[in-house]
Amino acid sequence: MQLKVLSYSDIEQVRTWRNDNMSMLRTPFPLTAQMQGEFFVNNVCNRQVNARYWGMFEHSHEEYPKSELTCDYDTLIGMGEISNIQWENRLGEIGLIMHPEHLGEAEKAIDLILEKGFDFLNLENIFGECYECSPYLSIWEEICGKYNARCCYLPSRKYWQGKYHNSLYFNVNRKDWKKCCN
Repeated sequence: MQLKVLSYSDIEQVRTWRNDNMSMLRTPFPLTAQMQGEFFVNNVCNRQVNARYWGMFEHSHEEYPKSELTCDYDTLIGMGEISNIQWENRLGEIGLIMHPEHLGEAEKAIDLILEKGFDFLNLENIFGECYECSPYLSIWEEICGKYNARCCYLPSRKYWQGKYHNSLYFNVNRKDWKKCCN
């Protein structure tokens, strides 16, 4: 898996995954193609915003029968971000949306996003929140344990399908992350 720049067609694919699983989102309403296009131009392409976005791509190698030709290509399997960056405090919020069939690769994707946040953006702390109604909850709990993140469960943080859900709120510090990477 590699993190790469997102294209307009990539971001449109992410919109379909997002609209199919709104239980994990702060903004639980479907986005139109126009809304996603505006997000792409105003956020993904704008280096002045306090966020950075990456596509998660899986490299595939396919051989064609009856010939010596091969085809190498990259398949988009997710989108990750560090948003709400506070440069003066060296702090940012992590986010992830994966293709449903690649949810098993989310931990590796998160590791790559953390690496970008700590080693490329020079952040000191990366925080996040995951609602208990999200299919990502167990993945984030694993990440929190792996990197000795500071965690707490906050009550009634998400209203979804007629009831309130708690959330896991967490913070990964650069030093704790480095200990696990070395």
